Amino acid sequence: MPKHKITLKPQHSGGYLAILTDEHGNFVEFGKCQSEQREGKRHITGSSTRGLIGWVFDLWSIGGGLFRATATDNRDWLIVFNDCETVMDDGQQTIEGWSNDVRTLEPAPEQVAA
Repeated sequence: MPKHKITLKPQHSGGYLAILTDEHGNFVEFGKCQSEQREGKRHITGSSTRGLIGWVFDLWSIGGGLFRATATDNRDWLIVFNDCETVMDDGQQTIEGWSNDVRTLEPAPEQVAA
């Protein structure tokens, strides 16, 4: 069973809400995600607003109706969600993904030298 779940929902304000949860019910909320163009693709990105502060969410289409998402603290952890799918939740279209792909980040060379 995957240990992490990501859910992305549209908000009435025109932005998006992403929620990262783990198997213990801990969460990180990305409450002010926005759409942006980067490298020719539309990304939905945002910084954490509740739960663990300092995390960043990023989601983009990989084709065939699938999406890839990442959540990272840009220091120690990167969680990769491959093959996220569109699902219906209470009549609302959402994107959902599951993952066990948790990676540790290597410190930048200047951080090691300090």
